[in-house]
Amino acid sequence: MNIFGTSFNYRKRLVKIRRLMGERDIDCVLVHLWPNQYYISGMYQHMPWYPVEVADSTEAPLIVFRESGEDPVFLAANIVINAVEEGTWIKDVRAFQHESTLSSIEYTAKVLKEKGVDAGNIGIEEECCTLSTFRKLKTALPKANFKDASEIFHLARIVKEPEEIKLIQKSVSVAEAGLKAGMVAGKVGVLESEVQKATEIEMKRREAIREVETMFQSGIRTANFRCFASNWKRIAENDLCAIDIGCIYKGYGSDITRTWVAGKATPEMKKRTENLYRLHVKILDFIKPGIKISEFSDFVRDEIIKREMRSASFPGGEAGQIHGIGLGPFHDPPHARDRDTVLESGMTIAVPTCYRNKKYAIRFEDNGVITPEGVKVFNKLPFELLEL
Repeated sequence: MNIFGTSFNYRKRLVKIRRLMGERDIDCVLVHLWPNQYYISGMYQHMPWYPVEVADSTEAPLIVFRESGEDPVFLAANIVINAVEEGTWIKDVRAFQHESTLSSIEYTAKVLKEKGVDAGNIGIEEECCTLSTFRKLKTALPKANFKDASEIFHLARIVKEPEEIKLIQKSVSVAEAGLKAGMVAGKVGVLESEVQKATEIEMKRREAIREVETMFQSGIRTANFRCFASNWKRIAENDLCAIDIGCIYKGYGSDITRTWVAGKATPEMKKRTENLYRLHVKILDFIKPGIKISEFSDFVRDEIIKREMRSASFPGGEAGQIHGIGLGPFHDPPHARDRDTVLESGMTIAVPTCYRNKKYAIRFEDNGVITPEGVKVFNKLPFELLEL
């Protein structure tokens, strides 16, 4: 049983993966990305995670074969073999260092030769496979034809199972409790880092395994967007305050944002927030099954231009930065870049709306699931500009 005590229909997931492999003529896939490993095997990896640190212990892959008679093989280093055996339903778990002096890549080649696919079409996750790992694979498997298998996992994971949706909804509620704790802590004179700490303690208290890059800024620092809280900036009277927050609950992530004022909002802030509110509601109402990501992005861009809110777009001028949430742990399929992806019921998404200039930013971000009727939003906090 894995560390969370969760159980999914892994055999059904494996059938889905194999069907997608068959459509792409891939004989086996070397799974290195840990969310994909967790999705297939139930094993939630501890740090270091590939490709953050490339070493024998992290380059050992989970190997999935297209043939239904061949169960997956999970390679593991000595130091984690017990944890992997405990955390997965897969029976063929091998500690490559026990049996030989071969490296994890060399042992991978040995397994593929044993299974008769060493000269076949080998799937790799190009989105995370490092150049050094790929070179080692090419050397160890000189007859293999390597193909990108990243899309397989995007398609397999993009529509969530009912149990996954429940866990994501719980993750959102835990993150929202952390956000509320940050709002309580975010008083005039308090260090930004203390506010961020308060959010993370609250999420841990509610069984989050870890936070997902909690970011709190106040005043002019709200315009930084992706930035941790500072250890030197204190909240000033009438500062805008913004928290971008998420957590991992039983393997599943969330990503919500709220902005408030430590004191009184200026008329300009109120006006910007009201415009954002109207835009945000219209964006949420637009989302429904059958809409392409490109249609969504174009709709948001057109609304921003029509409302003369060009600064509401994200850095780089991109509008409509919808993205998935789930195993991520940051962003999950569907991605904003996948313009041809069609939205479906069961996709879990984050929907951000923002106004930004050089002096401040006002941001809101909701999480929810797409249903036949539209988006069901999980979080409960209002997105008015609260004065606290």
